[in-house]
Amino acid sequence: MNVDFQVLKDEVEKITVAGDIESILGHDTAYKRFRETAMNRPDSLAIKYMGKDISFQNLLKDIDSVANVLAGLGIEKNTIVTTSLLCTPSAIVLFYALDKIGATQHMINCAASPNEIKREITHIPSDYFIGNDIFCTPEMMTQLRMTGVKKIITTSLIDYLEHLINSDSIKFAITEKVKGLKKSEYKKEGVFSYRDLLANTSKYSPIEAVDYEENHNATIAYTSGSTGSSKACVATWEGIDSMVQVMGMTEQGRFQPDDVMLSTFPLWIYYSLLNMIHEPLCLGVTLALDPLFKPERIPKRNKQYKFNFWLTIPPYLKAFLDSGKRTDCSKWKIVLTGGAELPNELKRRAIKYVEDNGGNIEVVQGYGASECLGSFAYCYYPNSTEGCLGKPCIGNMLKILDVETNEELGVNQSGVGYFYSPALMKEYYGDPEATNHNLVKDANGVTWYNTEDIIHINDKGEIFLDGRLRRIALALDKDLNPTKIIPERTRRELSMHPAINKCEVVTAHDDIYENVAVGFVVLKEGFEASEDLKKELIDYSKSQVPEYMATKEIVFMDDLPVNATGKVDIVKLEKMANNEKI
Repeated sequence: MNVDFQVLKDEVEKITVAGDIESILGHDTAYKRFRETAMNRPDSLAIKYMGKDISFQNLLKDIDSVANVLAGLGIEKNTIVTTSLLCTPSAIVLFYALDKIGATQHMINCAASPNEIKREITHIPSDYFIGNDIFCTPEMMTQLRMTGVKKIITTSLIDYLEHLINSDSIKFAITEKVKGLKKSEYKKEGVFSYRDLLANTSKYSPIEAVDYEENHNATIAYTSGSTGSSKACVATWEGIDSMVQVMGMTEQGRFQPDDVMLSTFPLWIYYSLLNMIHEPLCLGVTLALDPLFKPERIPKRNKQYKFNFWLTIPPYLKAFLDSGKRTDCSKWKIVLTGGAELPNELKRRAIKYVEDNGGNIEVVQGYGASECLGSFAYCYYPNSTEGCLGKPCIGNMLKILDVETNEELGVNQSGVGYFYSPALMKEYYGDPEATNHNLVKDANGVTWYNTEDIIHINDKGEIFLDGRLRRIALALDKDLNPTKIIPERTRRELSMHPAINKCEVVTAHDDIYENVAVGFVVLKEGFEASEDLKKELIDYSKSQVPEYMATKEIVFMDDLPVNATGKVDIVKLEKMANNEKI
Protein backbone atom coordinates (compact mmCIF):
# COMPACT_ATOMS: atom_id res chain seq x y z
CA MET A 1 0.00 0.00 0.00
CA ASN A 2 1.60 3.26 -1.13
CA VAL A 3 1.17 5.21 2.10
CA ASP A 4 3.96 6.30 4.44
CA PHE A 5 2.19 5.53 7.69
CA GLN A 6 4.87 7.07 9.90
CA VAL A 7 4.60 10.43 8.12
CA LEU A 8 0.81 10.20 8.19
CA LYS A 9 0.84 9.28 11.87
CA ASP A 10 3.03 12.29 12.72
CA GLU A 11 0.52 14.56 10.98
CA VAL A 12 -2.56 12.97 12.48
CA GLU A 13 -1.24 13.04 16.05
CA LYS A 14 -1.17 16.86 15.85
CA ILE A 15 -4.93 16.96 15.23
CA THR A 16 -7.13 17.93 18.18
CA VAL A 17 -10.48 18.59 16.45
CA ALA A 18 -12.70 15.73 15.28
CA GLY A 19 -13.09 15.68 11.52
CA ASP A 20 -9.83 17.44 10.66
CA ILE A 21 -8.17 14.12 9.78
CA GLU A 22 -10.49 13.74 6.81
CA SER A 23 -8.76 16.57 4.96
CA ILE A 24 -5.36 14.86 5.01
CA LEU A 25 -6.37 11.27 4.19
CA GLY A 26 -6.29 10.27 0.54
CA HIS A 27 -8.68 7.51 -0.50
CA ASP A 28 -9.12 4.79 -3.09
CA THR A 29 -11.18 1.67 -3.70
CA ALA A 30 -10.47 -1.54 -1.79
CA TYR A 31 -9.43 -3.27 -5.02
CA LYS A 32 -6.94 -0.58 -5.98
CA ARG A 33 -5.40 -0.56 -2.49
CA PHE A 34 -4.86 -4.31 -2.73
CA ARG A 35 -3.46 -3.94 -6.24
CA GLU A 36 -0.87 -1.42 -5.00
CA THR A 37 0.48 -4.00 -2.56
CA ALA A 38 0.32 -6.81 -5.12
CA MET A 39 2.33 -4.74 -7.60
CA ASN A 40 4.92 -3.90 -4.93
CA ARG A 41 5.18 -7.48 -3.58
CA PRO A 42 4.33 -9.73 -6.56
CA ASP A 43 6.25 -12.83 -5.45
CA SER A 44 5.44 -12.60 -1.74
CA LEU A 45 2.82 -14.95 -0.35
CA ALA A 46 -0.65 -13.47 0.03
CA ILE A 47 -2.43 -16.64 1.16
CA LYS A 48 -1.60 -19.99 2.73
CA TYR A 49 -4.51 -22.40 2.42
CA MET A 50 -4.29 -25.99 3.57
CA GLY A 51 -1.03 -26.66 1.72
CA LYS A 52 -1.68 -24.29 -1.20
CA ASP A 53 0.42 -21.10 -1.38
CA ILE A 54 -0.85 -18.18 -3.47
CA SER A 55 1.38 -15.21 -4.27
CA PHE A 56 0.14 -11.63 -4.48
CA GLN A 57 0.59 -11.55 -8.26
CA ASN A 58 -1.33 -14.81 -8.77
CA LEU A 59 -4.11 -13.68 -6.44
CA LEU A 60 -4.36 -10.40 -8.39
CA LYS A 61 -4.44 -12.35 -11.66
CA ASP A 62 -7.41 -14.42 -10.44
CA ILE A 63 -9.17 -11.31 -9.12
CA ASP A 64 -8.91 -9.62 -12.51
CA SER A 65 -10.02 -12.75 -14.37
CA VAL A 66 -13.05 -13.31 -12.13
CA ALA A 67 -14.00 -9.64 -12.36
CA ASN A 68 -14.17 -10.04 -16.15
CA VAL A 69 -16.52 -13.01 -15.76
CA LEU A 70 -18.76 -11.29 -13.20
CA ALA A 71 -19.06 -8.27 -15.48
CA GLY A 72 -19.93 -10.65 -18.33
CA LEU A 73 -22.73 -12.07 -16.19
CA GLY A 74 -24.25 -8.60 -15.95
CA ILE A 75 -22.83 -7.27 -12.68
CA GLU A 76 -21.89 -3.62 -12.94
CA LYS A 77 -21.28 -0.59 -10.76
CA ASN A 78 -23.91 -0.23 -8.00
CA THR A 79 -25.37 -3.69 -8.64
CA ILE A 80 -26.30 -5.17 -5.25
CA VAL A 81 -24.76 -8.64 -4.92
CA THR A 82 -25.65 -10.70 -1.86
CA THR A 83 -22.66 -12.70 -0.59
CA SER A 84 -22.43 -15.31 2.15
CA LEU A 85 -18.86 -16.55 2.31
CA LEU A 86 -16.44 -18.41 4.57
CA CYS A 87 -12.78 -17.34 4.56
CA THR A 88 -11.40 -19.20 1.55
CA PRO A 89 -9.17 -17.95 -1.28
CA SER A 90 -12.15 -17.88 -3.65
CA ALA A 91 -14.09 -15.68 -1.21
CA ILE A 92 -11.23 -13.18 -1.09
CA VAL A 93 -10.93 -13.20 -4.88
CA LEU A 94 -14.67 -12.55 -5.20
CA PHE A 95 -14.58 -9.68 -2.68
CA TYR A 96 -11.92 -7.80 -4.63
CA ALA A 97 -13.37 -8.74 -8.04
CA LEU A 98 -16.77 -7.31 -7.08
CA ASP A 99 -15.07 -4.21 -5.68
CA LYS A 100 -13.15 -3.75 -8.95
CA ILE A 101 -16.49 -3.59 -10.76
CA GLY A 102 -17.96 -1.24 -8.15
CA ALA A 103 -20.77 -3.56 -7.07
CA THR A 104 -22.34 -3.13 -3.64
CA GLN A 105 -21.69 -6.27 -1.59
CA HIS A 106 -24.54 -7.22 0.75
CA MET A 107 -22.85 -9.63 3.17
CA ILE A 108 -24.92 -12.03 5.26
CA ASN A 109 -24.26 -14.80 7.76
CA CYS A 110 -23.04 -18.05 6.16
CA ALA A 111 -25.01 -20.09 8.67
CA ALA A 112 -28.25 -18.14 8.20
CA SER A 113 -31.38 -20.22 7.79
CA PRO A 114 -33.27 -20.14 4.47
CA ASN A 115 -35.92 -17.94 6.11
CA GLU A 116 -33.26 -15.49 7.31
CA ILE A 117 -31.75 -15.37 3.82
CA LYS A 118 -35.19 -14.68 2.41
CA ARG A 119 -35.78 -11.91 4.95
CA GLU A 120 -32.46 -10.17 4.24
CA ILE A 121 -32.79 -10.33 0.46
CA THR A 122 -36.37 -9.13 0.70
CA HIS A 123 -35.08 -6.20 2.74
CA ILE A 124 -32.23 -5.52 0.30
CA PRO A 125 -33.31 -6.90 -3.10
CA SER A 126 -30.62 -8.57 -5.16
CA ASP A 127 -30.49 -10.41 -8.50
CA TYR A 128 -27.21 -12.13 -7.60
CA PHE A 129 -26.24 -14.47 -4.77
CA ILE A 130 -22.76 -15.84 -4.07
CA GLY A 131 -22.40 -18.44 -1.31
CA ASN A 132 -20.68 -21.61 -0.12
CA ASP A 133 -22.13 -24.68 -1.76
CA ILE A 134 -22.23 -26.58 1.58
CA PHE A 135 -24.92 -24.13 2.73
CA CYS A 136 -26.90 -24.17 -0.53
CA THR A 137 -29.42 -26.82 0.52
CA PRO A 138 -32.44 -27.55 -1.70
CA GLU A 139 -34.56 -25.44 0.67
CA MET A 140 -32.05 -22.59 0.44
CA MET A 141 -32.06 -22.70 -3.37
CA THR A 142 -35.86 -22.61 -3.37
CA GLN A 143 -35.95 -19.61 -1.06
CA LEU A 144 -33.30 -17.80 -3.11
CA ARG A 145 -35.34 -18.17 -6.27
CA MET A 146 -38.49 -17.06 -4.42
CA THR A 147 -36.78 -13.79 -3.49
CA GLY A 148 -36.13 -13.02 -7.16
CA VAL A 149 -32.44 -13.96 -7.29
CA LYS A 150 -31.65 -14.76 -10.93
CA LYS A 151 -28.03 -15.91 -10.78
CA ILE A 152 -26.39 -18.03 -8.09
CA ILE A 153 -22.64 -18.58 -7.83
CA THR A 154 -21.25 -21.14 -5.40
CA THR A 155 -17.77 -21.49 -3.95
CA SER A 156 -16.18 -24.69 -2.71
CA LEU A 157 -13.94 -25.43 0.24
CA ILE A 158 -11.69 -27.27 -2.20
CA ASP A 159 -11.34 -24.43 -4.67
CA TYR A 160 -7.53 -24.19 -5.09
CA LEU A 161 -7.06 -27.64 -3.52
CA GLU A 162 -8.08 -29.76 -6.52
CA HIS A 163 -4.66 -31.38 -6.99
CA LEU A 164 -3.62 -31.57 -3.34
CA ILE A 165 -4.09 -34.69 -1.27
CA ASN A 166 -3.78 -34.14 2.47
CA SER A 167 -5.98 -34.58 5.53
CA ASP A 168 -7.62 -31.16 5.08
CA SER A 169 -8.42 -31.53 1.38
CA ILE A 170 -9.80 -35.04 1.95
CA LYS A 171 -11.95 -33.85 4.87
CA PHE A 172 -13.26 -30.89 2.87
CA ALA A 173 -14.03 -33.14 -0.11
CA ILE A 174 -16.01 -35.54 2.11
CA THR A 175 -17.87 -32.63 3.74
CA GLU A 176 -18.91 -31.29 0.36
CA LYS A 177 -19.91 -34.69 -0.95
CA VAL A 178 -22.29 -35.00 2.00
CA LYS A 179 -23.48 -31.40 2.32
CA GLY A 180 -22.58 -29.77 -0.99
CA LEU A 181 -24.89 -28.63 -3.75
CA LYS A 182 -25.93 -31.50 -6.01
CA LYS A 183 -24.34 -31.57 -9.48
CA SER A 184 -27.77 -31.52 -11.07
CA GLU A 185 -28.28 -27.97 -9.77
CA TYR A 186 -25.45 -26.69 -11.96
CA LYS A 187 -27.34 -27.81 -15.04
CA LYS A 188 -30.12 -25.38 -14.22
CA GLU A 189 -30.17 -21.91 -15.70
CA GLY A 190 -28.40 -19.24 -13.69
CA VAL A 191 -26.35 -21.53 -11.42
CA PHE A 192 -22.55 -21.37 -11.65
CA SER A 193 -19.57 -22.65 -9.66
CA TYR A 194 -16.51 -20.54 -8.91
CA ARG A 195 -14.33 -23.25 -10.45
CA ASP A 196 -16.23 -23.03 -13.74
CA LEU A 197 -15.97 -19.25 -13.74
CA LEU A 198 -12.21 -19.42 -13.33
CA ALA A 199 -11.91 -22.08 -16.03
CA ASN A 200 -13.78 -19.99 -18.60
CA THR A 201 -12.28 -16.55 -18.12
CA SER A 202 -10.97 -16.43 -21.70
CA LYS A 203 -14.55 -16.07 -22.95
CA TYR A 204 -14.95 -12.65 -21.36
CA SER A 205 -13.50 -9.26 -22.28
CA PRO A 206 -11.11 -7.52 -19.87
CA ILE A 207 -12.60 -4.68 -17.83
CA GLU A 208 -11.06 -1.61 -16.23
CA ALA A 209 -11.36 -0.96 -12.52
CA VAL A 210 -13.94 1.67 -11.68
CA ASP A 211 -12.63 4.95 -10.32
CA TYR A 212 -12.93 5.91 -6.67
CA GLU A 213 -16.10 7.80 -5.92
CA GLU A 214 -16.93 9.54 -2.67
CA ASN A 215 -19.96 8.18 -0.83
CA HIS A 216 -20.16 5.02 -2.93
CA ASN A 217 -21.90 2.13 -1.13
CA ALA A 218 -19.20 -0.54 -1.17
CA THR A 219 -20.47 -3.04 1.40
CA ILE A 220 -23.40 -3.75 3.71
CA ALA A 221 -22.83 -5.91 6.80
CA TYR A 222 -24.87 -6.62 9.90
CA THR A 223 -24.40 -5.82 13.56
CA SER A 224 -24.25 -8.79 15.91
CA GLY A 225 -27.68 -8.11 17.37
CA SER A 226 -26.49 -9.21 20.82
CA THR A 227 -28.79 -6.76 22.62
CA GLY A 228 -31.60 -6.53 20.11
CA SER A 229 -32.38 -6.81 16.41
CA SER A 230 -29.51 -6.78 13.94
CA LYS A 231 -29.08 -3.72 11.69
CA ALA A 232 -27.44 -3.39 8.25
CA CYS A 233 -24.41 -1.05 8.31
CA VAL A 234 -23.46 0.57 5.00
CA ALA A 235 -19.75 1.20 4.42
CA THR A 236 -18.37 3.46 1.70
CA TRP A 237 -15.00 3.20 -0.04
CA GLU A 238 -13.93 6.17 2.08
CA GLY A 239 -14.83 4.38 5.30
CA ILE A 240 -13.12 1.12 4.29
CA ASP A 241 -9.95 2.90 3.17
CA SER A 242 -9.94 5.03 6.31
CA MET A 243 -10.07 1.87 8.44
CA VAL A 244 -6.95 0.53 6.73
CA GLN A 245 -5.11 3.83 7.25
CA VAL A 246 -6.20 4.16 10.89
CA MET A 247 -4.94 0.66 11.63
CA GLY A 248 -1.82 1.19 9.52
CA MET A 249 -0.89 4.23 11.61
CA THR A 250 -1.77 2.51 14.86
CA GLU A 251 0.20 -0.62 14.02
CA GLN A 252 3.14 1.25 12.49
CA GLY A 253 6.14 -1.06 12.66
CA ARG A 254 4.20 -4.04 14.02
CA PHE A 255 4.04 -6.00 10.75
CA GLN A 256 7.22 -7.25 9.10
CA PRO A 257 7.79 -8.92 5.71
CA ASP A 258 6.68 -12.56 5.74
CA ASP A 259 4.55 -12.17 8.88
CA VAL A 260 1.55 -14.50 8.91
CA MET A 261 -1.92 -13.86 10.35
CA LEU A 262 -4.32 -16.70 11.10
CA SER A 263 -7.70 -15.66 9.64
CA THR A 264 -10.65 -17.89 10.44
CA PHE A 265 -13.80 -15.76 10.47
CA PRO A 266 -16.28 -15.42 7.56
CA LEU A 267 -16.37 -12.33 5.40
CA TRP A 268 -19.78 -11.10 6.57
CA ILE A 269 -18.36 -9.42 9.72
CA TYR A 270 -16.51 -6.08 9.33
CA TYR A 271 -14.04 -7.09 12.06
CA SER A 272 -13.16 -10.11 9.94
CA LEU A 273 -13.34 -8.57 6.48
CA LEU A 274 -11.29 -5.48 7.29
CA ASN A 275 -9.13 -6.27 10.35
CA MET A 276 -8.37 -9.89 9.41
CA ILE A 277 -8.35 -9.80 5.60
CA HIS A 278 -8.24 -6.45 3.79
CA GLU A 279 -6.00 -4.52 6.17
CA PRO A 280 -3.29 -7.21 6.59
CA LEU A 281 -3.23 -7.91 2.84
CA CYS A 282 -2.82 -4.20 2.09
CA LEU A 283 0.06 -4.11 4.59
CA GLY A 284 1.75 -7.08 2.93
CA VAL A 285 0.92 -9.70 5.56
CA THR A 286 0.33 -13.32 4.54
CA LEU A 287 -3.08 -14.72 5.47
CA ALA A 288 -3.34 -18.29 6.73
CA LEU A 289 -6.92 -19.43 6.24
CA ASP A 290 -9.07 -21.99 8.07
CA PRO A 291 -12.73 -21.69 7.02
CA LEU A 292 -14.04 -24.44 9.35
CA PHE A 293 -11.92 -23.43 12.31
CA LYS A 294 -12.08 -25.20 15.65
CA PRO A 295 -10.00 -23.88 18.58
CA GLU A 296 -8.51 -27.28 19.40
CA ARG A 297 -6.84 -27.22 15.97
CA ILE A 298 -4.56 -24.31 16.90
CA PRO A 299 -1.49 -26.58 17.41
CA LYS A 300 -2.02 -28.13 13.97
CA ARG A 301 -2.47 -24.76 12.25
CA ASN A 302 0.46 -23.27 14.17
CA LYS A 303 2.76 -26.05 12.99
CA GLN A 304 1.35 -25.88 9.47
CA TYR A 305 1.30 -22.10 9.02
CA LYS A 306 3.84 -20.81 11.59
CA PHE A 307 1.63 -17.79 12.17
CA ASN A 308 2.61 -14.69 14.17
CA PHE A 309 -0.80 -13.05 14.69
CA TRP A 310 -3.98 -14.62 15.97
CA LEU A 311 -7.09 -12.40 16.01
CA THR A 312 -9.92 -14.23 17.72
CA ILE A 313 -12.79 -14.00 20.22
CA PRO A 314 -12.66 -14.86 23.94
CA PRO A 315 -14.81 -18.03 23.64
CA TYR A 316 -12.36 -19.44 21.07
CA LEU A 317 -9.35 -18.53 23.21
CA LYS A 318 -10.94 -20.22 26.22
CA ALA A 319 -11.86 -23.33 24.23
CA PHE A 320 -8.27 -23.64 23.04
CA LEU A 321 -6.85 -23.32 26.55
CA ASP A 322 -9.44 -25.77 27.88
CA SER A 323 -8.38 -28.33 25.26
CA GLY A 324 -5.11 -28.80 27.14
CA LYS A 325 -3.13 -29.04 23.90
CA ARG A 326 0.38 -27.59 23.67
CA THR A 327 1.93 -25.58 20.85
CA ASP A 328 5.12 -23.60 20.23
CA CYS A 329 4.39 -19.89 20.83
CA SER A 330 7.91 -18.60 20.17
CA LYS A 331 6.92 -16.97 16.86
CA TRP A 332 3.75 -15.36 18.19
CA LYS A 333 3.66 -11.56 18.22
CA ILE A 334 0.13 -10.84 19.33
CA VAL A 335 -3.09 -12.53 20.38
CA LEU A 336 -5.89 -9.99 20.03
CA THR A 337 -9.46 -10.70 21.06
CA GLY A 338 -12.59 -8.78 20.12
CA GLY A 339 -16.34 -9.19 19.85
CA ALA A 340 -16.84 -9.82 23.58
CA GLU A 341 -15.20 -9.04 26.90
CA LEU A 342 -11.88 -10.75 27.68
CA PRO A 343 -12.20 -11.75 31.37
CA ASN A 344 -9.12 -10.97 33.47
CA GLU A 345 -8.77 -14.59 34.55
CA LEU A 346 -8.83 -15.79 30.93
CA LYS A 347 -6.26 -13.17 29.95
CA ARG A 348 -3.93 -14.30 32.74
CA ARG A 349 -4.36 -17.94 31.71
CA ALA A 350 -3.53 -17.10 28.10
CA ILE A 351 -0.43 -15.07 28.99
CA LYS A 352 0.86 -17.86 31.22
CA TYR A 353 0.18 -20.42 28.49
CA VAL A 354 2.18 -18.40 25.95
CA GLU A 355 5.05 -17.93 28.42
CA ASP A 356 5.06 -21.64 29.30
CA ASN A 357 5.32 -22.47 25.59
CA GLY A 358 8.23 -20.28 24.59
CA GLY A 359 6.47 -16.99 23.86
CA ASN A 360 6.76 -13.50 25.32
CA ILE A 361 3.79 -11.40 24.28
CA GLU A 362 0.87 -9.57 25.82
CA VAL A 363 -2.59 -10.99 25.18
CA VAL A 364 -4.84 -7.98 24.58
CA GLN A 365 -8.37 -7.09 23.66
CA GLY A 366 -9.96 -4.58 21.33
CA TYR A 367 -13.17 -2.59 21.33
CA GLY A 368 -15.22 -1.70 18.32
CA ALA A 369 -18.50 -2.02 16.48
CA SER A 370 -19.85 -2.72 13.03
CA GLU A 371 -20.82 0.96 12.93
CA CYS A 372 -17.13 1.93 12.92
CA LEU A 373 -16.27 -0.99 10.59
CA GLY A 374 -14.38 -3.05 13.14
CA SER A 375 -11.80 -2.05 15.72
CA PHE A 376 -12.12 1.41 17.28
CA ALA A 377 -9.65 0.90 20.13
CA TYR A 378 -7.30 -1.77 21.41
CA CYS A 379 -4.26 -2.33 23.59
CA TYR A 380 -1.65 -1.59 20.91
CA TYR A 381 0.76 -0.09 23.46
CA PRO A 382 2.80 -1.85 26.19
CA ASN A 383 1.70 -2.40 29.79
CA SER A 384 -2.03 -1.93 29.35
CA THR A 385 -4.13 -1.85 32.53
CA GLU A 386 -5.88 -5.11 33.31
CA GLY A 387 -9.54 -4.99 32.36
CA CYS A 388 -9.28 -2.07 29.97
CA LEU A 389 -10.37 -2.09 26.32
CA GLY A 390 -7.36 -0.13 25.13
CA LYS A 391 -7.05 3.38 23.74
CA PRO A 392 -8.61 4.79 20.55
CA CYS A 393 -6.61 3.89 17.46
CA ILE A 394 -4.61 6.70 15.85
CA GLY A 395 -7.06 9.11 14.18
CA ASN A 396 -10.07 8.01 16.24
CA MET A 397 -11.53 10.14 19.03
CA LEU A 398 -13.78 9.49 22.00
CA LYS A 399 -16.04 11.61 24.15
CA ILE A 400 -18.16 10.60 27.12
CA LEU A 401 -21.45 12.38 27.84
CA ASP A 402 -23.58 12.35 30.98
CA VAL A 403 -26.62 10.09 30.52
CA GLU A 404 -29.06 12.75 31.75
CA THR A 405 -27.50 16.14 30.87
CA ASN A 406 -25.30 15.35 27.82
CA GLU A 407 -22.52 17.25 29.59
CA GLU A 408 -19.07 16.06 28.53
CA LEU A 409 -17.38 14.11 31.32
CA GLY A 410 -13.78 13.71 32.38
CA VAL A 411 -11.47 11.04 33.79
CA ASN A 412 -13.10 8.26 35.86
CA GLN A 413 -16.62 9.56 35.18
CA SER A 414 -19.06 7.08 33.63
CA GLY A 415 -21.31 8.12 30.79
CA VAL A 416 -22.39 7.28 27.25
CA GLY A 417 -19.48 6.76 24.84
CA TYR A 418 -19.45 8.53 21.48
CA PHE A 419 -16.96 7.50 18.77
CA TYR A 420 -15.49 9.69 16.07
CA SER A 421 -13.63 7.88 13.31
CA PRO A 422 -13.05 8.59 9.62
CA ALA A 423 -14.10 4.92 9.24
CA LEU A 424 -17.66 5.35 10.47
CA MET A 425 -20.45 3.70 8.51
CA LYS A 426 -22.58 5.84 6.22
CA GLU A 427 -25.97 4.71 7.58
CA TYR A 428 -28.17 1.79 8.57
CA TYR A 429 -29.61 0.59 5.28
CA GLY A 430 -33.30 1.46 5.00
CA ASP A 431 -33.56 2.68 8.60
CA PRO A 432 -33.29 6.48 8.78
CA GLU A 433 -34.76 6.56 12.30
CA ALA A 434 -32.00 4.34 13.73
CA THR A 435 -29.40 6.18 11.64
CA ASN A 436 -30.42 9.55 13.06
CA HIS A 437 -30.46 8.13 16.57
CA ASN A 438 -26.98 6.61 16.46
CA LEU A 439 -25.14 8.98 14.08
CA VAL A 440 -25.14 12.38 15.75
CA LYS A 441 -23.62 15.60 14.39
CA ASP A 442 -21.78 18.00 16.69
CA ALA A 443 -21.72 21.81 16.48
CA ASN A 444 -19.07 21.59 13.73
CA GLY A 445 -21.16 19.23 11.63
CA VAL A 446 -18.90 16.26 12.42
CA THR A 447 -20.63 12.89 12.81
CA TRP A 448 -20.18 10.83 15.99
CA TYR A 449 -21.46 7.34 16.68
CA ASN A 450 -23.58 6.98 19.82
CA THR A 451 -22.41 3.60 21.10
CA GLU A 452 -25.03 3.43 23.85
CA ASP A 453 -22.27 1.88 25.95
CA ILE A 454 -21.63 3.21 29.45
CA ILE A 455 -17.87 3.67 29.72
CA HIS A 456 -15.18 5.65 31.51
CA ILE A 457 -11.52 6.35 30.91
CA ASN A 458 -8.69 6.36 33.43
CA ASP A 459 -5.88 8.91 33.68
CA LYS A 460 -3.97 7.01 30.98
CA GLY A 461 -6.81 7.45 28.50
CA GLU A 462 -7.73 3.76 28.59
CA ILE A 463 -11.34 2.73 28.07
CA PHE A 464 -13.38 0.64 30.52
CA LEU A 465 -16.86 -0.72 29.84
CA ASP A 466 -19.32 -0.15 32.70
CA GLY A 467 -22.55 -1.25 31.04
CA ARG A 468 -24.85 -0.77 28.07
CA LEU A 469 -27.41 2.02 27.91
CA ARG A 470 -29.72 -0.25 25.91
CA ARG A 471 -29.72 -2.69 28.82
CA ILE A 472 -30.04 -0.22 31.68
CA ALA A 473 -33.49 -0.77 33.15
CA LEU A 474 -35.73 1.39 35.29
CA ALA A 475 -36.27 -0.11 38.76
CA LEU A 476 -37.68 0.84 42.15
CA ASP A 477 -35.63 0.46 45.32
CA LYS A 478 -37.02 -1.02 48.56
CA ASP A 479 -38.64 2.34 49.37
CA LEU A 480 -40.17 2.38 45.86
CA ASN A 481 -38.03 5.29 44.74
CA PRO A 482 -37.10 5.25 41.02
CA THR A 483 -33.56 4.19 40.18
CA LYS A 484 -31.74 2.16 37.50
CA ILE A 485 -30.23 -1.31 37.24
CA ILE A 486 -26.94 -1.51 35.31
CA PRO A 487 -26.70 -5.25 34.48
CA GLU A 488 -23.04 -5.03 33.45
CA ARG A 489 -22.02 -3.67 36.85
CA THR A 490 -23.97 -6.39 38.67
CA ARG A 491 -22.41 -9.04 36.42
CA ARG A 492 -18.86 -7.79 36.98
CA GLU A 493 -19.22 -7.88 40.74
CA LEU A 494 -21.03 -11.23 40.81
CA SER A 495 -18.36 -12.80 38.59
CA MET A 496 -15.76 -12.21 41.33
CA HIS A 497 -17.29 -14.91 43.54
CA PRO A 498 -14.85 -17.86 43.73
CA ALA A 499 -17.49 -20.42 42.68
CA ILE A 500 -18.27 -18.70 39.38
CA ASN A 501 -16.58 -19.63 36.11
CA LYS A 502 -18.63 -17.18 34.04
CA CYS A 503 -21.94 -15.41 34.34
CA GLU A 504 -24.30 -12.94 32.73
CA VAL A 505 -26.95 -10.69 34.27
CA VAL A 506 -30.15 -9.51 32.61
CA THR A 507 -33.30 -7.83 33.89
CA ALA A 508 -36.78 -9.29 34.22
CA HIS A 509 -40.10 -7.52 34.81
CA ASP A 510 -41.34 -7.45 38.40
CA ASP A 511 -44.81 -6.39 39.53
CA ILE A 512 -43.49 -4.53 42.59
CA TYR A 513 -40.01 -3.28 41.67
CA GLU A 514 -40.64 -2.77 37.93
CA ASN A 515 -37.47 -4.69 37.02
CA VAL A 516 -35.09 -6.97 38.91
CA ALA A 517 -31.71 -8.48 38.08
CA VAL A 518 -31.40 -12.18 37.24
CA GLY A 519 -28.04 -13.91 37.17
CA PHE A 520 -27.20 -16.84 34.85
CA VAL A 521 -24.21 -18.70 36.27
CA VAL A 522 -21.75 -21.36 35.08
CA LEU A 523 -19.87 -22.84 38.04
CA LYS A 524 -16.20 -23.72 38.27
CA GLU A 525 -15.18 -27.34 38.48
CA GLY A 526 -15.59 -28.63 42.01
CA PHE A 527 -18.71 -26.59 42.78
CA GLU A 528 -22.23 -28.03 42.57
CA ALA A 529 -25.50 -26.19 42.07
CA SER A 530 -27.65 -26.14 45.20
CA GLU A 531 -30.18 -23.96 46.98
CA ASP A 532 -27.54 -23.11 49.59
CA LEU A 533 -25.11 -21.92 46.91
CA LYS A 534 -27.86 -19.96 45.19
CA LYS A 535 -28.62 -18.13 48.46
CA GLU A 536 -24.91 -17.51 48.99
CA LEU A 537 -24.56 -15.95 45.53
CA ILE A 538 -27.63 -13.74 46.02
CA ASP A 539 -26.29 -12.57 49.40
CA TYR A 540 -22.87 -11.99 47.84
CA SER A 541 -24.41 -9.86 45.09
CA LYS A 542 -26.22 -7.77 47.72
CA SER A 543 -22.90 -7.17 49.47
CA GLN A 544 -21.23 -5.89 46.30
CA VAL A 545 -23.83 -3.58 44.73
CA PRO A 546 -26.86 -1.59 45.93
CA GLU A 547 -29.69 -3.94 46.91
CA TYR A 548 -31.97 -2.81 44.07
CA MET A 549 -29.21 -3.74 41.60
CA ALA A 550 -28.34 -7.13 43.17
CA THR A 551 -29.47 -10.39 41.61
CA LYS A 552 -32.85 -11.53 42.94
CA GLU A 553 -32.60 -14.91 41.23
CA ILE A 554 -29.75 -17.20 40.19
CA VAL A 555 -30.10 -19.69 37.32
CA PHE A 556 -27.39 -22.35 37.11
CA MET A 557 -26.39 -23.39 33.58
CA ASP A 558 -23.94 -25.78 31.95
CA ASP A 559 -22.92 -22.97 29.59
CA LEU A 560 -24.15 -19.57 28.44
CA PRO A 561 -25.85 -19.42 25.03
CA VAL A 562 -24.00 -17.50 22.32
CA ASN A 563 -25.05 -16.02 19.01
CA ALA A 564 -23.36 -16.44 15.62
CA THR A 565 -20.55 -14.01 16.47
CA GLY A 566 -19.63 -15.75 19.70
CA LYS A 567 -21.18 -13.15 22.00
CA VAL A 568 -23.44 -14.15 24.87
CA ASP A 569 -26.99 -14.20 23.52
CA ILE A 570 -28.53 -11.54 25.78
CA VAL A 571 -31.86 -11.64 23.98
CA LYS A 572 -32.26 -15.37 24.69
CA LEU A 573 -31.34 -14.90 28.35
CA GLU A 574 -33.81 -12.04 28.71
CA LYS A 575 -36.56 -14.25 27.32
CA MET A 576 -35.60 -17.01 29.74
CA ALA A 577 -35.61 -14.56 32.66
CA ASN A 578 -39.04 -13.32 31.67
CA ASN A 579 -40.38 -16.86 31.04
CA GLU A 580 -40.99 -16.07 27.38
CA LYS A 581 -41.01 -18.63 24.60
CA ILE A 582 -37.56 -19.01 23.01
